[in-house]
Amino acid sequence: MNKVRLKSLELRHPFFIQLWRRVLLVILLVFWSVIEGLMGNQVWALLVGSIGIYSIYVFFFDFILPKDMATEKKDL
Repeated sequence: MNKVRLKSLELRHPFFIQLWRRVLLVILLVFWSVIEGLMGNQVWALLVGSIGIYSIYVFFFDFILPKDMATEKKDL
């Protein structure tokens, strides 16, 4: 059984190649975190905010395009 499983929080997916999708997701997460904080749900605000911070790091500082990943695998 060689099933391919999706990794949770897989942010290096080809769906996110377009910049507007990455920006939209980060804005949505920040908005959701602020709403949760204003409603008094600090745990959810912290959880969503943490995912937002992780998304910012992956999308804008450590994002590897699929064609770059293919090149990187060939080099190994």
